[in-house]
Amino acid sequence: MLRKLKSSIRVCMDLVWLCAGWLAYAATGRTPHWAGMSLIRVFCASGGRSNDLMARMISWRHPPRQVSLAQGALPAFVARELEMAVGEIRQRGYHVLKNRVPADMCERLLQFALTQPAKLRATEGQTSAPATAVYDPRNPQAVRYEYAQQELIDHPDIQQLMADPALIGLAQSYLEAEPVADVMGLWWHTAFSDQPDAEAAQFYHFDMDRIKWVKFFICLTDVAPENGPHFFIAGSHRTDGIPRDLLAKGYARLTDEEVGRHYAAEDFIEFAAPRGTIIAEDTRGLHKGQHVHMGHRLMLQIQFSNSLFGPAYPKISFSRAAVPALAEAARQHPRVFSAFLPVQG
Repeated sequence: MLRKLKSSIRVCMDLVWLCAGWLAYAATGRTPHWAGMSLIRVFCASGGRSNDLMARMISWRHPPRQVSLAQGALPAFVARELEMAVGEIRQRGYHVLKNRVPADMCERLLQFALTQPAKLRATEGQTSAPATAVYDPRNPQAVRYEYAQQELIDHPDIQQLMADPALIGLAQSYLEAEPVADVMGLWWHTAFSDQPDAEAAQFYHFDMDRIKWVKFFICLTDVAPENGPHFFIAGSHRTDGIPRDLLAKGYARLTDEEVGRHYAAEDFIEFAAPRGTIIAEDTRGLHKGQHVHMGHRLMLQIQFSNSLFGPAYPKISFSRAAVPALAEAARQHPRVFSAFLPVQG
């Protein structure tokens, strides 16, 4: 009884801190650290209802807008296709787009990742490793190599994808609000270690950087089962989609065994896919990158959120609009690119 009372008091306090943090964000554009932590704890306590309520308020404040941009690298959705894609994300938590990123764009991004220094994520138990290195497929030095966001948002092909009306339109339809492009990522996962690595997100977990978001994962190499494909638990993104005993662990990494006790085998979705495949996913659901047994995989992530409320990322800006599509998209949809300082021509 006493334990339940203490738990209820903690939830009430977190609700107060969350509301206070939202007011602070509205006034300053920055989320206090304690508010970001309260966002996670209230999500766990409510099974996601807190995020649902805040998302509805944001949709009222920033409703969807007509996306009237020229066609990008990807063919536009027809109305029926868009409806089906959004419906699958709402029901299952993901959708694999039928159109892929063009091969020449994949190849340019691959060459970038083979020639530019990346930050090496320290592997569990690793006592020393270089801070940065160019990835050598013959001699990996870490499980995960990560590229700086500044380099990514200045890359012409990534700018083209960020401004693609098909991706913006799908994100907006799912979020039910004009979206904000806010987190870009590009990383290698390698066969450096023979064990899954928590630091490389190779255990099941949920994300909670924002209130509501959708991520586009783009395979830039062919991904077979031995290359560490992405895994997702279908339906776990929905309200009460994650069992309470798992949420009680908080923002934790979960083993296959822990997760497997709660979901049917058919709910474990493996995304082994050819190069260029685009997976739209609500990573509020449980997901992981599988341990790489052989070779490697290169993945690009583009995230759209309904708000920037949440943990602060270092403020960066486009050095220039490397492609006309970005300048035009930023002009027509300034909120979409408000996470970054104004585009310079």
